[in-house]
Amino acid sequence: MTMPRVRFVPLGKEKEIRAGATILAAAIQCEVPLGQSCSGDGMCGWCRVSVVEGADNLAPPDTLEQRVMRDKEFKANERVACLARIQGDVTITTTYWGYE
Repeated sequence: MTMPRVRFVPLGKEKEIRAGATILAAAIQCEVPLGQSCSGDGMCGWCRVSVVEGADNLAPPDTLEQRVMRDKEFKANERVACLARIQGDVTITTTYWGYE
């Protein structure tokens, strides 16, 4: 079984990660800086990321992620990195890295 591949653009970092891991866990494994203040508890919304490719390869947002997305007015292509779970290949970015 192949493991999902997560790419972080424009940083040029990517890695295979176990299915079910969060985007935040993948970022940590790739040594990619990602803003956060709640230690992955899904409270702050600072770990907002944009899905460039592979949105269908993320698990649907659970109730907590839906609430954060609504309260923080996320765009349709944005997810909460500490809560969004990877199921297949995905490419991620954020304005934190200077990518629009």
